[in-house]
Amino acid sequence: MAKKTVSSADRIGQWAAWINRQSRGRRVALSLAITVELVILVSVLVDRLLIDRVTAGDLSRAAPAWIAAGVGVVVYVLGWWALVGFDWNPAQPWRAGTGAVLFTAAGAAALIVLAVLALYGLVFGYLLT
Repeated sequence: MAKKTVSSADRIGQWAAWINRQSRGRRVALSLAITVELVILVSVLVDRLLIDRVTAGDLSRAAPAWIAAGVGVVVYVLGWWALVGFDWNPAQPWRAGTGAVLFTAAGAAALIVLAVLALYGLVFGYLLT
């Protein structure tokens, strides 16, 4: 038998169908979880970039937190749009599309990066000191 190749459009359609089968509550929880993951990664990046300016007194100590909070609001709105949808037109119910699949994939990638960062911190923070 010949091996059947699956195009990326078919895979996106399969993931979109899986997201469509989830209840609204699960999609809201998924959007929240992905947002938290992405905000944690952004806050780590912002803290690394701005630590020198904060310690020098050029920036307020709360500036990195405000930046992370702003990014969090934007990411949550994007996640809500992608995974839950806005009910502006009741004649057209929400359906998962490419945006929902990409947002979910970004969440999966963020989870992997967070796990790697946690392991890196454990290895170099506790085990090798």
